[in-house]
Formats: sequence, structure tokens, C-alpha cells
Amino acid sequence: MTKTIKSLILGMLMSFTVSCQDKQQKMIVENTVNSPRFQWQESLCSPLGYPMEIYKGGLEGNGSYASLESGTTDGEWASSGAGRSYGVKTLPNRINFIWVSYAEGCFYSIDSPIDYEKMLQLFEEGYQDSGFFFNDEGEYKKCTYTTIVVGLAPGGVVVVWVKGGGRQVEIGRYQGEKYIVSEEEIAKLDNHDILKFQKEYQEKTMLNTQIVPLEVREANAGKPIPYNLWDSYRVWYSWKPIYSHKKEFEITSLYIEMFNGENEEWFDKSLLENKFTKRSIPKSAHLTWTDWTVNSWSKDKGQGYGGEIVFDEKEIIKAFEEMYKEDKDGKSELQFTVNQLNSFVTVQLRQGDKEIRLIKTKVKIVKSRNLSLKK
Repeated sequence: MTKTIKSLILGMLMSFTVSCQDKQQKMIVENTVNSPRFQWQESLCSPLGYPMEIYKGGLEGNGSYASLESGTTDGEWASSGAGRSYGVKTLPNRINFIWVSYAEGCFYSIDSPIDYEKMLQLFEEGYQDSGFFFNDEGEYKKCTYTTIVVGLAPGGVVVVWVKGGGRQVEIGRYQGEKYIVSEEEIAKLDNHDILKFQKEYQEKTMLNTQIVPLEVREANAGKPIPYNLWDSYRVWYSWKPIYSHKKEFEITSLYIEMFNGENEEWFDKSLLENKFTKRSIPKSAHLTWTDWTVNSWSKDKGQGYGGEIVFDEKEIIKAFEEMYKEDKDGKSELQFTVNQLNSFVTVQLRQGDKEIRLIKTKVKIVKSRNLSLKK
């Protein structure tokens, strides 16, 4: 009798376990099938002078996986390159990889969920890209993001962005931990992969001018690694751009790259709406405008101009800190002033009666018919 009861209980437990596993498997399949799909590729970056390389791992999602094993990074922070898996697939909800930091001579590991909901919302909402033609309603075609950028900074810092033409938005910042790969695992690697673990190869990588330019290596020589630098860029303030120019001028576009890796473009409707929004501190800008007084007597009236603007890092960061020192929730305007001769642009940060001129800003003006509006 006792044996019969035990057998019944054991059978019920096994049946329940199998049933739960079946349900879990079914849910996984349903989530994979029902998850929205987008066309995107992965990309890896690190700050210039601090090369990284993925040992193994990548971006994980429901039914999708994108490896980040793409070689040694040699670009700049928040930059993107060609990925290996461009195609239609579900978005990732997790990062799981191990990497080597050549400047530090150590490995890091991370296995962490990422903000899938924020990423999904951005992909679904999309945005207007000035690089696309107008649709039948006279508006720019709506597009969405095409690249998921993973940034690795010294200290195990991991930042994820989504990128599209004219726009890049941060998804989140995550923290890796130092990791030691076992000698047994290293011994099983092929001759190429095993190089990452050799101190001589790590030092050789840092001396490779194709990866770390000579001027960058010399500038960093003898200095400690600025571990908190990339986190310090992750500060947002409420501000918007404004413009000062003679009435015959017409601003046509503004593109700004921020120090935290985000970037944004103003054109068409966004120029008119121009809302205060929480944004990071500008790193550089590209401003275009048309002067209608040029060739005003001809059918091809108007001349287009572009201004390449690079801000001094210390000056503009200090200006924002000073402007928001007493009120972190205040609202400021970043004013771009074009002179009468179209030969220079000055920039200043304004909030009420307070103004801070950014006198160390570097500006280069270009003149091009391709930048001219037509009337």
C-alpha cells in the first residue's frame, strides 16, 4: 500500500514537473514569436586611447543573439561601425560578455539585463530624419534606429545607445566586474585567441598606432587613467538652442553631438517647435543657414553656409555647472549668433539675465550652394 502511494505521488510530481517545463517552453516560444522585430546591427566602441576587445559573448534577446566579437576597438567613445549581424530580429534584453581592457591589462565580465522597454519604445516611435525625402503629405519620412552601440570604458563601465541617422540616445549605463579566465580554459584556445591573455601582446596593442594614435599615446603618457571621466559626462540639463541673426537669414538645420555620446538634429518642424528638453552638454555642432540677401536680384537668390563648431571641453562643462549651480532644474538657452558677413558664429549660454560666453569655441565656416534653400 505504501509503495503504491509513493508511486502515485512520484508519478504526479513527475507529471507536474513535465507540465511546468512544457508551459515554460511554450511561453519562451510564444515570446520569441510575438516579440517585435526590427532591422538593426550591433557595434562596439571605447574611448580613443583605451582599446578593448570582446573575448566572448554579446547581446541576447528573445530568439536573437548578436556577437560582439569584432576585434579590437580603435575609434572614439560612442562611435559606431559596421556590425556582423545586420538584419531583422528581436531587440536584445540582456548583455552577457567577457572582454579585455588593454590599457589596464585585465579582463572584465558582465551578465546584466538592459532597459528593453526603453529601447523598444524608441524603435517603435521612430523619428524624422533629414536625410530622407518628403512623403506625399509634405513631411519627412519617418525612420527608426538601425544600430545598437555598446561602449566599454576603463573600470568596467558599459554604456548602451541606440543610433540612427542624425540621432543617438542612451539606453543605460551598466557595471562589469574584474574577471579571471581559468588556465584550463586558456589552454584550450587557438593561437589567435590566446594572444589576448599574453602581457607582451597587450603591450604591443597599446603601441600599435593604428589602434592608439601616436599623439594620443604621447598625450596620455605618465597620466593615470581617468576612471570617472565617462561617468562625469552623463549629466543632463534642461536647455534648447536659439539663434540670433539678421532678418534676411534663415536657419535650416542644427546637429549637435553631446559629450555623453548622444546626438540630436533640429530641422523643419523641430526647428519651429524647439522645446526645452533634458540634454547632455554639447561637444560639437554643425549649423546651416541661408542668407537671402546674396544674389537677391537673380532667380538663384540666396546663399547657403555651414558652421563647424567645436566647443572647448573644460570651458563649456564649467559654464553649464555654473549656470545650474543654484537651480539644477532651471532652463537655459544655448545661443548661436551669426555675424552680418557670414564669416563667424559666436556661442553663449543664457538663463534669464545671466550669460556666459564660450570664447574658446572653434568655428569654421563653409560656403556652399548645396546648403542653400530654394524659394
